[in-house]
Amino acid sequence: MNLFWNLFKRFFMGMLYGSFLYVVTGLYFNSSSYNISDRLIFLFASGLIGLLSVIFKSERIGIVWEFVIHGALSYMIVVALNLVITPYFDFWNPNIFTTFTVEFIFIYVIICSSSIAMFHRSTKEINDEITKRKQKMNQHKKS
Repeated sequence: MNLFWNLFKRFFMGMLYGSFLYVVTGLYFNSSSYNISDRLIFLFASGLIGLLSVIFKSERIGIVWEFVIHGALSYMIVVALNLVITPYFDFWNPNIFTTFTVEFIFIYVIICSSSIAMFHRSTKEINDEITKRKQKMNQHKKS
């Protein structure tokens, strides 16, 4: 049951990140070209990318490879998303391919940087709390 909730949480977090990007990139405000089903497909794809974060639980591969694998799989999901939502998306046009790839990498780096910063902050808070508890325990032992 914990596995189900863990995967659900990752899917939901992916949807949250996707929703945020959806609004930031202005797709949400261009309501004339995207209907409800397109938006749901976008959220579903975002959830799938969130599920991919399970890769970061692996201790067998290094963090760099985890980012490479997660990034490559996310890239494939985003390409598929664009091909489904926008049938006229000419992905193999060199200009579109280059622009799309550069934009994806830029957005991916921003998202990963914010995720790393949040992880680092929460880890620091946990470590600080553990240090405080140890100090209190040592003070009680000395008394």
